Amino acid sequence: MTEKTKQQKKQVNHWLKSQKKYAHGRLSRAIALGSLNGLLMIVQTAILAYLINLVIFASNEAGLNNGSSSNTLSNTLSNSVLTNISDGVIFTDITMISMALVAVILCRAALGYFSECYSRRGAMDIKTNIRSRLLNRLFQLGPAYTQTKGSAKVAHLLHQGVDSLEDYFAGYLPVIAYCAVIPLAILIAVFPIDWQSGLILLFTAPMVPFFMILIGHKAQRLNEEHWAKLQRMSSHFLDIIQGLTQLKIFNASRREIAAVKKISDDYGDETMGILKIAFLSSFVLEFLASISIALVAVILGFRLYYGDVDYIFALWVLLLAPEFYLPFRQLGTQYHAKMAGVSAAEDLIEVLNEPQIQVSQQDTFIAPFTINLVQAEFAYPERSNALTNVTIEFSSHGLYAVIGDSGSGKSTLTDMVLGFVQPNAGQVMINDKPLTSANRDQWLKHCGWISQQAQIFYGSLAFNVAMSDDYQDELVLEALEKSGLASFVQTLEQGIKSTIGEAGAGISGGQAQRLALARVFYHQPDVLILDEPTSHLDQQTEKIITSSINAYAKNHIVIVIAHRLHTVIEAKNIIVLEQGKVIESGTHQSLLNHDGYYAGMVSL
Repeated sequence: MTEKTKQQKKQVNHWLKSQKKYAHGRLSRAIALGSLNGLLMIVQTAILAYLINLVIFASNEAGLNNGSSSNTLSNTLSNSVLTNISDGVIFTDITMISMALVAVILCRAALGYFSECYSRRGAMDIKTNIRSRLLNRLFQLGPAYTQTKGSAKVAHLLHQGVDSLEDYFAGYLPVIAYCAVIPLAILIAVFPIDWQSGLILLFTAPMVPFFMILIGHKAQRLNEEHWAKLQRMSSHFLDIIQGLTQLKIFNASRREIAAVKKISDDYGDETMGILKIAFLSSFVLEFLASISIALVAVILGFRLYYGDVDYIFALWVLLLAPEFYLPFRQLGTQYHAKMAGVSAAEDLIEVLNEPQIQVSQQDTFIAPFTINLVQAEFAYPERSNALTNVTIEFSSHGLYAVIGDSGSGKSTLTDMVLGFVQPNAGQVMINDKPLTSANRDQWLKHCGWISQQAQIFYGSLAFNVAMSDDYQDELVLEALEKSGLASFVQTLEQGIKSTIGEAGAGISGGQAQRLALARVFYHQPDVLILDEPTSHLDQQTEKIITSSINAYAKNHIVIVIAHRLHTVIEAKNIIVLEQGKVIESGTHQSLLNHDGYYAGMVSL
C-alpha cells in the first residue's frame, strides 16, 4: 500500500468518525448501555457460578453430614437451605439467588434492546444528514456534474452507498468500544482470584485482532473491487433500461440480455469470493477463541483436581472466558461492515469535498436581459474542448437557434447560459454582470428549460403545469391551449384534474413534451431554453407549437437547440456550431446567401 493510499485511508476513517456528532449523542448512549450490559454480564456469571455451587455441592454436603456437629461455613449454609425447605419457607437462599439471576438477565435484555435502538436510531440520523448534504451538494453542482459523474453512479451512491454506512455506525463503532471496555473489566475481575487464567486471557487476546487484520487486508481489496464493479453494473443496467426502445427496434435485446446475464454471473462469483473470505475469517476467529477457552478449561481442570483453586472461582472464570472473546469475535463479524462503509465513504467524500459554492442572495437580475458569452471556453475532464473561444450575444428578446452535429457543443452552450457549467476561460455576462456559481440560483429564477425528455410527475394535469396545488384554472387552460393540448383536455372526464402517472404514464411522448411546454407558458420565464421542442410531434401539432414559441419569443429570449431547420426559419439569429466553435451565425436568409455549412444542411 502506497503512502498516498494510507493517507487517504486515514482521511476516510477520520471523516467517518467525525460523523458521530450528527447522531446527537445516541451512539454514545448506545455504547454506554452496551458497556453496562457487559459489566452486568460479569455479575450474572458470578451469580450463576455461586448458584450452581450452592445447589450441587452445598446440598450434597448437607445430606452427607446431616446430624453432624461440625459447624463449618459450608455446612451452615447447606443446613440452612435444607431446613428452610423442610419448613416450607418459600424464599430460600436458592430462590432468592435465582430471582436475582432472573432480574439481572431481564436487566441485560432491556439494556441490549435500548442499546440496539439507540445505535440504529443514531445511524439513521447520520445517514439522513449525509444524504441531505449529498443532495444539497449535487443541487449546487448542477445537472452537468451529475451527467459527468453518471446518473446511475450518483443514484447508487445516494441509496446503497449511504445505506452501507448503517452497519458501520450501528455495529462496528459500538463493538470497537466494547472491545476496549468488556475484556478489560473481565481481566480486572479474573486476576485477583486466578492470575494464571488471567495471563492466558491476556496473552491470547491479541491473536484474534491480529489474524482478523491479516485476513482483512485481502478482504478490503476485494471489497473495493466489488464496490467499483457494482457501480459499473448499475450504470450499464440503467443504460440498457433507458435504451430499451432502441434495443427492441434493432433486435438487439437478446444480445443485451445475454450480456447482463454474464455480468450478473461474474458479479455473483465475485460476491461468493468475498463471502469465502468472510467465512474464513469467522472460522479463524472462532477457532482461536475456542482453542483459548479450551486452554483455560484444561488448566483450570488440572488446578481444580490438585486443589489449587476453589470450584466456585474456577467455574466463574470458565463462564467468563467465552464472554472475554465475544467482543473480538463480534469485531471480526463487523469488520466487513467497516470495509463496506469505507469503500462507500471514499466516493461520498469525493462529492462532498467538491469546492463549496457560496450562494449570494444579494445579486439580483432584472429583465430585460442581455446575455453575452465573451471568448468562453469549456472542456470536460480528460476530453478535448467542448467550446472554444465562443462569443455570442442574446439580447432583449427574440428567437435564437443553435444548430450543429452531435457533439458540436450545443448542450454545453445552453448549460453555460444557465450557469450549470462555468467557463474555463472567458465569461458569461448577464446585463454586464458576470454569471457565477454564487449567483446562479438567482439567475435560474428567470429561466426555463425543457430537455428532449420532458419530466412529468405523478399528479393531476394542472399540477404538472403549475408545479403546485395552488393554481388558477384559467391560466392553466390558457397554457394548455398554447401548447396544443386543449383538444386532449376536452376528451378527459375530469379535465385538468385528471391524474397522470409517473414519468408521463397514460399519455404519449408528444403529449408529455407539450405538457412541459404548457408548464413554460404558465410560468412565463424571461429566458427560455428548448432542446428540440417539436420532437415526437406530428406536423399539425408542430405548427401549433412553433407558432406559440414564435409568439412567446416576441417578448422573451428563446434559445432553441434545433434539428428540424424549418422550425427556426424565423429565428432572429441562427448560430452554427462545429467541434465547439461558432463557424457562422445570422438570419436564415443571410446564411443561405453565405452558402456555407447552414446552406448545405438546408439543401439536404
